[in-house]
Formats: sequence, structure tokens, C-alpha cells
Amino acid sequence: MQPLAHDDPQRIGPHRLLARLGEGGMGRVYLTRTSNGHLCALKVVKEDLAHDAQFRARFSREIRAAQRVSGPFTPAVVDADPDADTPWMATEYVPGPTLKEAVNAGGPFPEPSLLVLALGLARALGTIHAAGIMHRDLKPGNVLLSPRGPQVIDFGIARAVEGTVLTRTGQTFGTPAYTSPEQIVGEGVTQRGDLFSLAGVVVFAASGEPPFGPGSAAEALRRVMSGHPRLDAVPEGPLRDLLARCFAKDPAWRPDAEEVERRLCALPRPPAEHGWLPSPVTQQIDEREGETRRAEEAERTTVPMAGRSPRPDAAGEPPHGPPDDPPEGVRERTGSPERTDRPWWRRRAALVSTAAVSALVIGGGTTLALTGAFSGGPGIAIAPDAGATREPSGEPSATPSEAGSPEVELGAFVYEVDFSADGETLYVFGMTTLSAWDWRTGEPVDVFEPLPRAAQIGAGDHVVAAYDDVVRVWDGTSDDEVNTFGADNRGRGFYDVPAPTSDGSRVAVLAAENADPLEDRVIQVWDVASGTPEVEFPVDGVLTYLSYTPDDSLLVGVVMEPGYEEYVGVAVWDPRTGERLHLFGGGDSYGVALSPDSRTMVLRSGERRFDIVDLTTGEVVVPLAEPSREQETISGLGYSADGDRVYAGAYGWDGDRGSVWDARSGELVHDADVMVYAPMGVHPEDEYLATVADGGESVLILDSDRTVVNELS
Repeated sequence: MQPLAHDDPQRIGPHRLLARLGEGGMGRVYLTRTSNGHLCALKVVKEDLAHDAQFRARFSREIRAAQRVSGPFTPAVVDADPDADTPWMATEYVPGPTLKEAVNAGGPFPEPSLLVLALGLARALGTIHAAGIMHRDLKPGNVLLSPRGPQVIDFGIARAVEGTVLTRTGQTFGTPAYTSPEQIVGEGVTQRGDLFSLAGVVVFAASGEPPFGPGSAAEALRRVMSGHPRLDAVPEGPLRDLLARCFAKDPAWRPDAEEVERRLCALPRPPAEHGWLPSPVTQQIDEREGETRRAEEAERTTVPMAGRSPRPDAAGEPPHGPPDDPPEGVRERTGSPERTDRPWWRRRAALVSTAAVSALVIGGGTTLALTGAFSGGPGIAIAPDAGATREPSGEPSATPSEAGSPEVELGAFVYEVDFSADGETLYVFGMTTLSAWDWRTGEPVDVFEPLPRAAQIGAGDHVVAAYDDVVRVWDGTSDDEVNTFGADNRGRGFYDVPAPTSDGSRVAVLAAENADPLEDRVIQVWDVASGTPEVEFPVDGVLTYLSYTPDDSLLVGVVMEPGYEEYVGVAVWDPRTGERLHLFGGGDSYGVALSPDSRTMVLRSGERRFDIVDLTTGEVVVPLAEPSREQETISGLGYSADGDRVYAGAYGWDGDRGSVWDARSGELVHDADVMVYAPMGVHPEDEYLATVADGGESVLILDSDRTVVNELS
């Protein structure tokens, strides 16, 4: 990101320019702010294209098509003006590096990241192809990286460039190393050409080099036509085999995006514990976010928001459209009226899960680790590598009583929602916040800072948060901190998945010397008052979930093998001795919800297998009926406050609905027809249900009839 130059306009259409994001063969890209305060990435095409009538016609047509693309792995085209003197297009701003920048700076990606990258690209191409368009220039520079998954960009101008002044003057469209053979010869180009490019992008992520090796454009074109891709950097197995098929010279032999997605979803899933990106990339994202904040701060310093007078845009015309109106075409794309108090592009379908990596894998009909029990047994959620880049854990928490009502935005992912013991407050933990809300008014009343790596709300309103080197415990509010303990108190130095007892007197937490999942890891049980570990016992793997039963007699955890290649199962320990009492294994994915009476738990041991298990004997006491295929995916489980019902939450996509079982008979009471999403929190008197929807960006409060009575956003 660079400051604006003297020759940069201050405004383009309704967008005020803040900084330069980059420059390429087709134009400059700016960070901009819309008239109602939202950030966008705005591309202004080069002058030679601006004066090409054929380009303008194609650009206008392709932008209309691109505005129909709506998916979690394609930043939305939110505004465009192909008829301006200098045509431009604005998309959702993603403050992350390109795949090319990330690999060049931090090195190749590990295998779990490659799987998630390939799956995200396949889903992005599926969304683009469903809109009737092809990308035609998928390359590492056109893939942005974010915690929610890879973001494919520039599909809105790919076809528009063909046949224009660029190609007529000898500048081939597309990038030679990633271009399909049929695109090179200009014959038989179909959507499967994008799958050839997808394979090349994944090979680059695995090796740091183009798929057919380094060299000149002429050499790359020759190798694409007659050579073999360098697949050695991709670990042997189904992913490499699938990429090899995508590299077929004959497009008829290649799979389409739907088949790639389906086959990738059938592979063992990487974990949700720390997100899908390598740590160096997470640091790059944090740096970009810091640059963005500085650019925003500079704008506020130089040009006050209040009383700002409109400036001419790059074409010399005043900003068009009412300041708070979304651009033309957005309403018809989303299919519902837009709210003006939120970014319009955030109303598109997105994913909800316990971590961003889950969002990618879950979307194909599988799931990683679920949020925990939602009534009587507190849930847990893990922020993707959050603790690695946050402020020092010793910083004091914010005190809203001194600073006034806190300003809180839920952001893109909410991991956990829990009602307070008296039912008056709702605690929310997500990618951008750990806060408390008056759910009746929809206003935040407290915020806990800095944002932790992982957090859990105890049954007695005890808030426990894990950072890199310490664990912090509050009693209900941020100005009532009970204790901070960790490495200086004979701890291990790295903490994750904390779980408090119902009275807040003890906290169980995953502890290790560092964040490496291959290192030895243990569960430590700490006395909160004294800040000393009382019990320590080993874990045969990596925890993605940990919780006490409501009576504090047992600890339940979801365990994966080191390296996150597959699940060990669900373990049950005696927290007083560390003895492992049960291990439920043999499944390919797991999720749990603990009953309010602490005697049983709902165990999901496969995509569609659910049982109520006796925690004392380990035996199945009530098998739950399999949900219908109408509920394609299940992302969370929970008990009602009285323990009579079991909820299965969907992801919150348009049309998604949840299921409800009778906990005594195992029969389905409602099947894929109730508004229940995950994560969820049950009111202590069963009067209300808090459920996360709209891609994790809003929390719905439902009454006993499952009617929305309020929405937090």
C-alpha cells in the first residue's frame, strides 16, 4: 500500500481515494471509502483501454455478469461505471496479500493449507461458472488470502480485455505459465480452462515456482503446450492425482469445478484450531490491516468526515446516486432489500463455523470441529491464530464504565454466543470481538480486550481467555478481573482452548511449549485464585474442543492427531486425576453437546450419525434419527435448557434450516425446517435462542416460536 501521488484523483464516483493498493497491466487499484463509510478496492483501467470502444462494450457486459457472482470466495463487485471517461470497478476490500506475495515472502504452503486453498479456488470457480462467465486469468496474483479463505479477484474484467488494444498490440491476455493450451491457440476455450489454471496456482503455492518451471514467456508457452507440470512439490496422494487430471492437455479429460470440490471434500480435513493459513501469512494480513488503519487515520486527520464537501470524480463529474444507496444491481443480486447501516456486500451468502478453515471444508458437506455445548455446558471456539499477533496479554481490559458505551462490530465470524446466568446479557466471542450485549436493545455493554486466541464463557458468567503466554479470568465484567496466570506461574508458555468450571474456581487449558502441533501437549487444570496448576496430564494429539460437564465432574475434548490429518476421537477425562475414562473413536469427524444434567452428551461421529451417549458407561442410550438430506450440513449441536430437545444448527446460508430431536425418543421433531443456526446459545429459561446467521455477521434472537425478536450486528 502506498500513499496517493500528486496525479491521483481525490474522488472517483462516490468513492474517496485513501491509498494506492497496486498497479498492473490493466490499470491502478486504490483503497477507497464509499460515501457511507465502507472500504472498497477500486480498479481504474488504463487510458489505452478507456479509449477502446470494444473494450467498453465488453467491460459493461462482463461487469453486469460479475455482479451476479455471490459467494464467500469471490469478493463482491459492489459498484462500477464502465461509461465514465475512465472506466472503473469497485469490489469488496480484502486486507490480505496475494498468494504470489505470500509465497514469495514466506515460502511454500504446507499440505493442509494446499487442500484448503484448492477447495476454496474450486468453490470460487464454481460460483463464477454458475454465473455464466469464465475467469480466464486465474493466477497467484489474482488470489487474495484472508482468514475466511482464498478470494479470487479480477473475474469481472477477464473476458472484457480479449480482442482489445492490449491483445491487438501483441500483449497476450492471460499469464503464460497458468494459461491452458486451448487458450494459447485460441480454440475450444471452455470453463475447464480455469481448472488448468487452478492446478497451476496450487502447484505454485506448494513449490514457490510456476507449474512448468521458471523462464521466459515463450518458454512457458512451449512447456504448457508440450511439457509436463512439476507436481513433485505436492505431497503424493489424492490431491496430487486430482491436480494431474486438471493439467490434462485435452479439456475433455479435466474435471469441472463441481467434481474438484466434491473430491476434495471427501479427503481428510485439516483442523480448525489455528485457521488455514501459515503463520507468516497471518502476520502479513495483520500488517495489511495496520496499513489500512493508518490510511483511514490519515484521511480522518486531513479531511474531517463532518462537513466534507463533494469533490469532482476522475471524469470531472459529481458523485452519482444518493450517498447511502447501494449501487445499481446489488439489490437484484442479493434478492432482498438492503439495510443501509451495514455494508451491502456483506449480505451475501457466507459461511459460519468455529474457525475460518471450517468455513471452507464445511461448505462441501463435511465439518471439522463444532462449537461446544450451548446449554448447561459452555461452548468453546478458537480464533484462527489470533493470539500470535495480538497486543501483549498484560494490557488491561477496556472499562466501558469509564469510556462510555463501547463500540463493537461483530465482524465476519462469530464463534460463540452464550446467555448470562440471569438471561439478561448475551456474551459474544468472534474473530473481532469478545463482548457482552444487552440483547433486548441490541447494544453492546462491555468489551474484553485485547482479543484472545480462544475464549469460553462459563455457566456462572466467568469469562476465560487464552493468549500466547497467559490465561485471564474475569467474573462477569471486564473491570472485574479475577486473575491472570501462565508461564510465570510454572506454566508451559502457550495456551489454547480454555475451559472454566461452573463456579470459575478452576480452568482447564491446553498447554504446550509453543504453537507447534507436533510438540508434546498437556491439559493443565489451574486453581484460579492462587494461579497455580494443580493437575497435568498428556493429550495424545491436538485439542480442538474442551469443556467441563455442567457439574464439573468430567472434562470432554475433541482430539486430532498431531499434524491435523485425522481425528483421534472424543475423549472423556477425570479432571481430578487426569485419567482418561472413555475414547469415542472410529469416525471421520466429531462434534459434541453436553446435557444439562451432565449424564449424557450428543455425539456426532460422522457426517450424519448422531447418538446420545452415557458419559458414565460410554454406551449409546438413544440413537438419533438421521436428518433428511434437505439439511445438507450441520455445523453445531446443542441441548435445550431442560434437556428435552437436541438442536442441530445449519450454517446460516439463504434457505438453510436446522433440525430438532426429542432427546428421549431420538425422533425428529423438526427436520430442516426451523430457523436454527450455529453457534447457538439457549436462554436459561428456554424462552429465547440466540443463533448466528448471515455468514457470522449477525446474531438473531428467536423466541419460543422461533420468531426473530431482535438482531445484533
